[in-house]
Amino acid sequence: MLAPYGKTKTTPTLIINSKIMKEDLAILGIIPNKSLTVPFPEVPKEYLSSFIRGVIDGDGWVQDKGYVMNVTTGSEDFAKGLLDVYRSWNLRTEITTECSRKGSIIYRVWVKGKDDLPKLAKIIYEHANDNYNYLKKERLTQRLKEKETIYYVEIN
Repeated sequence: MLAPYGKTKTTPTLIINSKIMKEDLAILGIIPNKSLTVPFPEVPKEYLSSFIRGVIDGDGWVQDKGYVMNVTTGSEDFAKGLLDVYRSWNLRTEITTECSRKGSIIYRVWVKGKDDLPKLAKIIYEHANDNYNYLKKERLTQRLKEKETIYYVEIN
């Protein structure tokens, strides 16, 4: 059954009253408050850039000027795993925390810099077809386009 949707709720909630269904879902990894406890998964290296692209598309924010971006999560383990990936790619990265209205800690994993965002973009879009958020790609790659622009000056 769906929980009532009102002015104070921003997300519909599914309530499952079956113990058997709950146990079956737990076996599949679907547990209550998963966003607060989800670990960073073991991702094969050949799929890591695609996985990170999906994380950014789903939980990321990219500044319209293309100098900073972050991924927001409620899981400290996930945040640390993402930070490790960014560091392995030699990106300028850090984690900041803040408290939500409900009192939970929110982790933001940042990548900052006019050189680092294009570097991240090259990594995550290298093998992408058209399976990504177009606005986020545009914002992440805009500094890349500037770097690739060659200016010719005619000297008389």
